[in-house]
Order: sequence, then structure tokens, then C-alpha cells
Amino acid sequence: MEAHRQILATRHLPFTPPMPHTLDMNDLSSLHAAFPALQGMGAPLRDRLTQRLQWVRAPRGAEIFAAGDRCRGFPLLIAGEIQVMRSTPDGHEIELYRILPGESCIVSTSCLLGEAHYPARGQALTDVVLAAMPHDLFDALITAHPPFRRYVFALFAERLARMMQRVEDVAFRSLTRRIAALLLASPDGFLEATHERLAAQIGASREAVSRALKKLEVTGCVGLARGRIAIADRAKLLAEA
Repeated sequence: MEAHRQILATRHLPFTPPMPHTLDMNDLSSLHAAFPALQGMGAPLRDRLTQRLQWVRAPRGAEIFAAGDRCRGFPLLIAGEIQVMRSTPDGHEIELYRILPGESCIVSTSCLLGEAHYPARGQALTDVVLAAMPHDLFDALITAHPPFRRYVFALFAERLARMMQRVEDVAFRSLTRRIAALLLASPDGFLEATHERLAAQIGASREAVSRALKKLEVTGCVGLARGRIAIADRAKLLAEA
């Protein structure tokens, strides 16, 4: 059992089994609900999945994996939200993407397929519950269960397209426009975020984000409070975006 718990980077991720009764380690219903592509497999694969999966819980703020770690398993997120970040040489960070329930991590996928180490880090934005699939079982499902294979590569393609859009935004759209667009996309009309967290999310330095927000505040587009950025005048903000 201890060897199996090394599937993820255990020095970063606290393991606290057993899981609550709603996530029985011997019952795959919660996993099937989140990941329909795991349904319909033959008995040998299903039994192997039941026996080899490791249920994991981590609190908000826990580091799920770190840059340089060896990837030993394929994470399947059941509950919560994980942020995947990449550090720059000057110490800044940029958010690559977020993982929601029913999704997995394409950085983990690429590391497993290429037998490489993590080039980024993952952090729990909320309390999370996930199931970790060992490398050999991941390989077996990719080979023998077409729905899972299609799921993995479809998710990979989708994430890659989003990351290419992120690169395009950073390269060709002004910081003010990116902040305005992010605010306008918020259903509540505000963001609960520090300047540092917003900077990581849109790929900029904290100082540059603070200057852009101050400009938007002076022009009456937004209102700033501690840890909160709110739309003050939607029409003006639309003009900025």
C-alpha cells in the first residue's frame, strides 16, 4: 500500500485515507459519474481499476505536484479545483490552465507519455478529491479501452488550443484589454483576487497589473478594494476591451 501512495509527489500532497463513505474506494460509481469514458470496460480491466486506483484528498493550498517531480500516475479529479502554474526565470508565475471535476491534467498526460518530469506545478485552489491511476494502468487503458483513449487525446487537444489562445493574448493584446475582458466575462461583475493572483492568471507581473488596474480605476471603469476588483462602469470597460 505504501508503494502505491507514491503515485503522486507525496512530499507535497497529504494522503488522508480512508475516504468518506460517499467515495468508497471499492465503488467506481463516483468515478464513472465524473468520467463516463471509464464505463463499459471488460471485467479484467474493471477489476484492475478497482484494485489499483488510489483515492486522494488534499486541502486547499496543497501542492499536488511540483516542477521537476517525476509523474507516476494519471490524476482524475472528482471534486474541487486545481490550478496548474509555470514559473518564469525571474520568479513570476503564469497560470496555464485550471482543472475541474471530470477533467485531468495534460501536463501529467504529456509526462506519462513522454516519461518526463513535471515542467510546471499544480496547486489545490479548493479542497480536492481525486483518483490517481498508476502509470502501467494508464498505458493499459490507452491501449485496450478506446473511449478512454479518445477522452485523453480530446482533452489534450482542447487544452492545447486554450494554451495557444493564452499565448496569443499575452503576445498581441494589451494588459488593460485582457483585464477588461476577464472582468466582463465574470457573471458577477467582479473578481475576488489579489493583484498577484490576477497577474499569474493572465500572464503578467504584479507591478504591471497594479498599474493597469490603477489606470482603469482613474478612468472610472473599475472599483478596487482589498482582494476585490469590480466593474464600476460597464460601458467604459467595454470600450477598453
